[in-house]
Amino acid sequence: MRLHALILLSLSVPVCFARSRPDDFCFGGCQQALRAVQFNDTGVTAEAWKQKACESLLGVSSLYLCADVYCSEDERQQGLEALNQTCHAFDSSLPPFDIISGYTDEDIKELRRLQPEEASRRVTTTLNEVVMPSEKLFQLTYDTLATAYFESKIHIEYGFAMFYFWTVVITIGMSVRLIALITSLQKQEVQWKAVPDGEDDNNIASNRPKTGILNLVNARFKQYVIVPATFGYKCSQSIGWCTIPPRIQSMTIATFIVMNIYLSSTAYHVFPDNMYWPEVFKQYCRYIADRTGIISLANMPLIWLFGTRNNVLLWITGWDFATYNNFHRWVARVSTVQAVVHSIAYTVSIFRDGGWPYFMKFLSKRYFFNGEFATVAMVAICCFSVYGLRRSYYEIFLFLHIILSIVVLITMWYHVEIFDGEYDGFIWPCVYMWLFDRILRVFRILSFNVKFWTTEAIATYDSDCNIVRLAVPYTKSLLEPQPGAFYYVYVLNSCKFWESHPFTLAYATEDEDSAEESRAPSPSLGTITPPHRVSTPVSGPENSVSTPVASGEMSTLLGQSKTSAPLSMTFIIRPYDGFTRRLKESAQQTPAKSRVLIEGPYGHTLPLHKYQNVLFIAGGTGIAMPLSYITSLLSSSSSTISSLHIVWAVREHEFLDQVIKTDFRGSLDDERLILSAYITRPKEVDKNDEEIPAYPKALSVFHGRPDVRKEVEDMSRDARGEGLAVVACGPGMMADDARAAVVDVLGTGKAGVDYFEESFNW
Repeated sequence: MRLHALILLSLSVPVCFARSRPDDFCFGGCQQALRAVQFNDTGVTAEAWKQKACESLLGVSSLYLCADVYCSEDERQQGLEALNQTCHAFDSSLPPFDIISGYTDEDIKELRRLQPEEASRRVTTTLNEVVMPSEKLFQLTYDTLATAYFESKIHIEYGFAMFYFWTVVITIGMSVRLIALITSLQKQEVQWKAVPDGEDDNNIASNRPKTGILNLVNARFKQYVIVPATFGYKCSQSIGWCTIPPRIQSMTIATFIVMNIYLSSTAYHVFPDNMYWPEVFKQYCRYIADRTGIISLANMPLIWLFGTRNNVLLWITGWDFATYNNFHRWVARVSTVQAVVHSIAYTVSIFRDGGWPYFMKFLSKRYFFNGEFATVAMVAICCFSVYGLRRSYYEIFLFLHIILSIVVLITMWYHVEIFDGEYDGFIWPCVYMWLFDRILRVFRILSFNVKFWTTEAIATYDSDCNIVRLAVPYTKSLLEPQPGAFYYVYVLNSCKFWESHPFTLAYATEDEDSAEESRAPSPSLGTITPPHRVSTPVSGPENSVSTPVASGEMSTLLGQSKTSAPLSMTFIIRPYDGFTRRLKESAQQTPAKSRVLIEGPYGHTLPLHKYQNVLFIAGGTGIAMPLSYITSLLSSSSSTISSLHIVWAVREHEFLDQVIKTDFRGSLDDERLILSAYITRPKEVDKNDEEIPAYPKALSVFHGRPDVRKEVEDMSRDARGEGLAVVACGPGMMADDARAAVVDVLGTGKAGVDYFEESFNW
């Protein structure tokens, strides 16, 4: 049989029988039994079996007799109608069914019985007589069609199971958020509710809610499922070149992986002498290849959905970008493994049939080599996306990620084109989501400034603390800045104007003239008023284990001069390589004006207003996160806050001086705010170690690194029955310490403590 006939026949099986019904199998079984036979009353070759079935009287008579013996009247009628439509396509028509009316039961018994070995596609049997398929042959053909139907149907169903799984996950997220919203509308304050056998604090308010089994379940669920790292201690920190999500995310991902393994390796109906693939091994190869290929393709829309910036699921569940980024990576890895298995199974099957020459013939087919390219591109994406590479060479990673993703979509399109649109429903959604994301990015840019090319930012660099401040005017923005928001910044007059990086917004400021007229905070992020002179000496908490340090005179800081534009957003940036290094170089001598393009805001505002006590654990430029919340939390409208504590690990004393003078600007006068600053640079190299500056009373300065666990434990004890939110926004080790400390506190039964982590997890 010719190669192209074999290819088309084998590839048409899943699609053909996915559209058929079980009651088609009887008439189809008779057709299949006679398909490899060549009757010599027509010049049509055996390969053109559809045309032969219309023009050969011997073949048609044999088919009619088989259907008359083995099939019901309804099955015969349905099969004949379908076959007649096929014959019309060849400008032919079937002879009437009554051409076999002259055959008696005795005549039928005398007919030659066609055996399975004669109906094999590997041999061509030429006949000049009417024959009847044997019962064994008919049963094999019937089972072959039924199995092909079952497998093609189950492949699709298992592919859609991917969407069912994530629908359940997203529904749970939506439900939790809805419950939280209802609770917030009812103004129910978060309270600590100790477990019955937990350690009770002294002097708790007499109106403290009573404990119960629900509080115990809540505390234990947070302690063992929601908050902790998946294994041991590390979560934000990498383990080698790998990162492991929090336990609740890992459980979700693990369930997804197990489901994919199970669905990719079960429900294979195989039997010897299958009419398509007689060998059981070949049947396994084909079914595994089909199953993994379809499930891999079904996972692709999920990969695109979870990986976009403007993911609608971010809005409806309230989960952060890092959560969906973890889902994006793991779904992509699973899909890639399935694509590899798909390619290997098909390749093994082809080599088993004809070796290298046979494989090379397949490789010349467009659908086949595009499938090979798609698999190679998917593997390349995974290899270039490992944590170490994407962290150290982010721009290269991003470029390759985009290019290779486009290659995957295009090659997959050509790979499945032979199915006449059967699987286009898995590819077009990826294109639509990509376009939707790009369109929304444009809208975000235009909403910030319709004339986006006219936005001018001022970058200033302080060499003493190695910090770049970027002030961007937002007078034309349609969206008010919100606490916790971040923006993607493009520098248009840079040699790499297409590069963008996300930066957390520290705060939004007014110019001093307008601030003097109105001191009222913004209903969103809040505006920062001009600086107040402070003259209170250094002080520290009595229970601190560190020793307060002396410092030099207050440095001349960036906030002294009016370099910020009116109604400007301020970003605090630590320069490293690439994009941030170019920002630093442009502003090293004098403040530099740059034309920037701003895309945002992104992110979400944490529900910190629900808690009476908030503890920020910040490191370096992570101070931007608490700065973005201070004004709104301490405003008169936020009456629930009784204590706001910021623990800040900062490398340089000069950076501390700069932030205190320029960024806090009077917030430290609020008695509810406490700032504990830890200078991590060695004491012997600190320039300001001789004189004590005029620090506000709320600030305590120490040398060394903070004991994060102790800070969390102390705050949980001092909260005394009120709700506590712990927010980590710093290096991985600091965040992991905070997470572990919260788990320990939850272990004492204090269910009212919640942990939030704000970080970019590429």
